[in-house]
Amino acid sequence: MNAFPSISVIINTDGRAAILANCLNSLRYLRYPNFEVVVVAGPTRDGTHELCQSYGKTIKFADCPERNLSMSRNISIQISAGELVAFLDDDSVPEPEWLDDIAPAFKDPDVAVAGGFLHDHTGKTYQWRFGTLNRFGAADTTWERAAPEYNFPNSFNYPHVMANSVFRRSAIVEVGGFDEEYEYFLDESDIILRFVDNGWKVAQLDKGFVHHKFMPSNIRNESRVLTGWYSVIKNKAYFSLQHARGHAAVEEIFSVVKKEIEEFRSHVAWAVNEKLLPTADLDRFEREAARAWSDGTTRGLTGKRKLVATDSLKGSSEFTLFDSILPAAKQNCFVFLSRTFPPGSIGGIGRFVHHLARAIAGRGHQVHVLTAGEGHDRVDFEEGVWVHRICVRNYATPVDVEIPAHIWNYSRTMYAEAECIAERRTIAWVSAPIWDIEGIAFLLEGGFPLATSLQTTLHFYLATNPDMKTDSAFMDSFARPMLALERRMLLESDAVFAISKAIVEEIEAAYKISFNRATLFHAPLGLADWCSLPAAKPTALPKGALRICFIGRLESRKGIDVLLNIVPTLLEKYPSIHFDIVGNNKIISTGDKTFREVFEAAHKELVDNPRLIFHGEVDEERLRGFYEAADILLAPSRFESFGLVHLEGMMYGKPVIGCNIGGMREVIENGKTGLLAQPGDAISLQENIQRLIENKEFRLNLGKSARKSYLGAFSAEHMADGVINAFEHLAQDSPR
Repeated sequence: MNAFPSISVIINTDGRAAILANCLNSLRYLRYPNFEVVVVAGPTRDGTHELCQSYGKTIKFADCPERNLSMSRNISIQISAGELVAFLDDDSVPEPEWLDDIAPAFKDPDVAVAGGFLHDHTGKTYQWRFGTLNRFGAADTTWERAAPEYNFPNSFNYPHVMANSVFRRSAIVEVGGFDEEYEYFLDESDIILRFVDNGWKVAQLDKGFVHHKFMPSNIRNESRVLTGWYSVIKNKAYFSLQHARGHAAVEEIFSVVKKEIEEFRSHVAWAVNEKLLPTADLDRFEREAARAWSDGTTRGLTGKRKLVATDSLKGSSEFTLFDSILPAAKQNCFVFLSRTFPPGSIGGIGRFVHHLARAIAGRGHQVHVLTAGEGHDRVDFEEGVWVHRICVRNYATPVDVEIPAHIWNYSRTMYAEAECIAERRTIAWVSAPIWDIEGIAFLLEGGFPLATSLQTTLHFYLATNPDMKTDSAFMDSFARPMLALERRMLLESDAVFAISKAIVEEIEAAYKISFNRATLFHAPLGLADWCSLPAAKPTALPKGALRICFIGRLESRKGIDVLLNIVPTLLEKYPSIHFDIVGNNKIISTGDKTFREVFEAAHKELVDNPRLIFHGEVDEERLRGFYEAADILLAPSRFESFGLVHLEGMMYGKPVIGCNIGGMREVIENGKTGLLAQPGDAISLQENIQRLIENKEFRLNLGKSARKSYLGAFSAEHMADGVINAFEHLAQDSPR
């Protein structure tokens, strides 16, 4: 067999277009150089056909007239051309090395089918590793190893692979393909047992990983509770009578099937009691079970099968090569850390990592994002990115390093997850933000090339929150050890990634250090274009009104106090303006009061004023709505390492006001794409706001120029290319 035998990757689907789209997207990252993609869709019309047609001639596509998985499988075999045939469920996602791991098993000419491990919906634990089935279709999953000793004809138990299986075409032809009596359930089990009975081998592998998300279907609800029992019971009876009669009397087979029906009956009663199924399903189950028993036993006793013409299974002569985004030789694996990540509430770092990760994945690289999880660990493939949501564990802190326990626990947890990733592939770089020294475990434990990205540091946070410096307990237990470790991260990381030139200058001055220019690289932040995404706009304003939006946390560093100082004056002077204050308003200002509470205590007349609304934190769709609806965008921060909010406003073609400090000066070209006030200066801020209020033409021109600047220099693709080029350059200069 060739070093890279041709493989047809087949997806049989019906009525799950959105899930299928994710599965198809994952195939663009496979490293194997010689495969085609075949999709056969059932009768449901839900956009599946349109999705497949959008791939043009890069995939093969056909219809199955019935909701019958075995029929669909046979159709896909008939139109495919690979020497090997690999089946994926439409709610599955293979890891990039999947086919590379499994194909070598077929160097043994006696192997008919090979399969690897199957992750369950969590992406961390397993639905199937090693296991056997018996001739009643019952599984034994207690195996800790492969079971090749059962690879012989007429064995009562036989090795099995589940929902992660690659078949040799010649073996499929020999046994006549899939038995179309199995419209669902035991279809794979049946053909694998026929392979074994014909003298072929099953190769069970401890690699070749596939993630099975086990999504809702026509027979399974959102709670993963079975809602249709006919096929499962009927096929259990049919399978057992086809395969077990040489090992057990018919009466014993009937007893086994009846026992399974009773187990289903008990489960339905439980599900109804738990409100997971409606009460009417008790009667519906009995009707389905009775019909399934009758059909399964009758058809099983005849011994007849529903097989297709053998010659048709030899397949097509036309192999349609499916190209991955990048060939394996050019594909790297990058790991990014971020405490927050969508769809939850995210800050600037989470938003930056989200955009960067998607953009780099869009270039064809493997991208893994490690973030904090809740409840249980999970790994999901989202928009081309592997997202690891991992629950933080407790670890003993290093004996020779002073570090807050919660900081170490988070970083060490992410390090352990990176080790799991590295068991399956080589990690080119790990990137972690300086904030909360997320990468500290990677620095101290070693083993991975570490790039620290520069954002606002604790030093700058303390500079804009001077009251924290007077808290000796906070400074001794947290701030001082953190500042020392920040300094280590800045000096000892393998590379430093700066999102602006300003942040480099500010950090070098504040920490009295000098970065190694050979390992320092600069790549401005970039954002994927949101303008076509759904946006929940705020309530419309009266005709002629002007909407001014502040977006950011209500804290001193973001300049909310400076803005609120001038809001009463502006509201009085300009009756047409309306202020929307969007962002976390729970942050304490002085004493035990928030900035909003301090303001409202001093200006009771404005508490219920409809022209000034504090919205608090909002979800992504509402946030996009505020950007879209704004006439003027304010983010008068005392310091920003870059200025993400400003860039988001520019993306929407809005005139933005920032401050003449830090990265904002590199994002906003003063007077051309926005305006820069003096940091912390209420008079300067008011003058800039008034300039935009009073000059509509200037305001609109700034917005147009801002949009043009975003497209020309700050797209996510620009950012991804800069980061990838820097990582590759560093790797060439410092081979590992």
